[in-house]
Amino acid sequence: MISPMSIRLRITLFLVGAIVLTLGSATWLLDAHIDNEVAAQADTNLLERAQALSDIFRMGPIATQSALGTGRMPQFLADDGIVYFNIRCGDEHVLSSPAAADLHWPTMSAGKPVFADMSDAKGSELRGVSLSFPPSSLTGSGKGTSSASSCHLGLAVDLKEVRSFQTSMDRIEYGCVLIAVLIVALLAPLLIRRGLKPLTRLAEAVQLIGPESPERRLDTDSSSELKPLIMRFNEVLSRMEEGLMRERQFASGVAHELRTPLAEMHTMIEVELRYPSHADLRAFLAVIGNIGMEMERLVTALLLLTRIEAGIERVQYQSIDIGALTRKLLERLGEDIHRRHLDVTLGTRQALIWQADPTLLEVVLGNLLGNAVAYAPVGSRLRVSYQSNSWTLQNDAPGLDEDDVLLMHRRFWRKGQDAGVHTGLGVALATAAAGIQSMHLSLKLMSGQLHAVVRTDRPASLSVTDSSSGTGASSPRALASECLSR
Repeated sequence: MISPMSIRLRITLFLVGAIVLTLGSATWLLDAHIDNEVAAQADTNLLERAQALSDIFRMGPIATQSALGTGRMPQFLADDGIVYFNIRCGDEHVLSSPAAADLHWPTMSAGKPVFADMSDAKGSELRGVSLSFPPSSLTGSGKGTSSASSCHLGLAVDLKEVRSFQTSMDRIEYGCVLIAVLIVALLAPLLIRRGLKPLTRLAEAVQLIGPESPERRLDTDSSSELKPLIMRFNEVLSRMEEGLMRERQFASGVAHELRTPLAEMHTMIEVELRYPSHADLRAFLAVIGNIGMEMERLVTALLLLTRIEAGIERVQYQSIDIGALTRKLLERLGEDIHRRHLDVTLGTRQALIWQADPTLLEVVLGNLLGNAVAYAPVGSRLRVSYQSNSWTLQNDAPGLDEDDVLLMHRRFWRKGQDAGVHTGLGVALATAAAGIQSMHLSLKLMSGQLHAVVRTDRPASLSVTDSSSGTGASSPRALASECLSR
């Protein structure tokens, strides 16, 4: 598997590539412009020399071949390179340098000077120009030129010096580009490393964050490019810390609360093994089973509470008949109500429809009713009533005071030693389940009675609908809430 390319190397390659492309294109355009300017200047110089030669020819004393002499070169044309010239008037050859007549001179067009690349018999590169000029009125040596309408002059010079100058300029230009690219390639990694220092510091700060320091956060005082990343990462750290705290709280609660029933179960089994009581095996196993059920209820309640607080549980709103749900829960608690001789009054009989999650609402109402049935004095009265946006439960609570009511929302809070099968999570679980449905659970102590009120802001309806789907669900959450309410 090919390892991914580092950001530093990637930026370096992109930067060097961009510079090479930009400088290369600019140098190519500049070189083409310079070559054109050099060629244009060379053509201008060639034309000036040709015009000077035509002017010399038109001067009377040297306007003939005998005056110049065959092969004689004017002083201003003499240089280290190759020079050819040819003069014709009409169809008559007048004067030329050696071998000039064998060259293919450019054809005149509209009387304007014409430039062309040429070559001689030796293969030398030449640049030639042809131009026309009026003939001289003077004659000499029996060959007059006055009868010709115009004369044509061709001049060709060696291109070696121009090519050499252009090559030198190319070397300078591309050499400078190459040096610049090498300098950039050497400096770019250092500059990029310095520019990416905030990433290095960020990586060092991330290494310091672990399970032993979940509260640590990254410093948001950084560059504008990294600030959004740091903010999102801090949000992830906050969620991870919340999850870790919930996990620790769950583990701590389970370890703390299961210690007593496990010790009780272990003690009972060990005593029975050492000192057999010859008691009924079914009764002994029933006691062990009750302890196991208590532990199951504790773990189930803690798991559901943790899932609700973590936002894992999703609210599934349905139409629920509050009266039918309340009667169902009271029927489920009927055995305990009968055993404790409680007088339960349902103050409202009308069909009131709430929009809520059936399982979570059952957790809320079921835990409140279960606590009231378990802790209300024997033979006391429980009053349940509901209206458009509230559900109320009243029960006698002579053993509670105002401070106790404030503590009832905490986990594992139980007043007194005889809690029965209750885990101390009922009110905390009901509060969390109500909150996730945008409901509010309030507890008040008035005249020795505990008032538990569940309020909802969602619109309610008095129309009778089929609420079986809201009270008879068999989902895992429904099974959990049923287990908690037993």
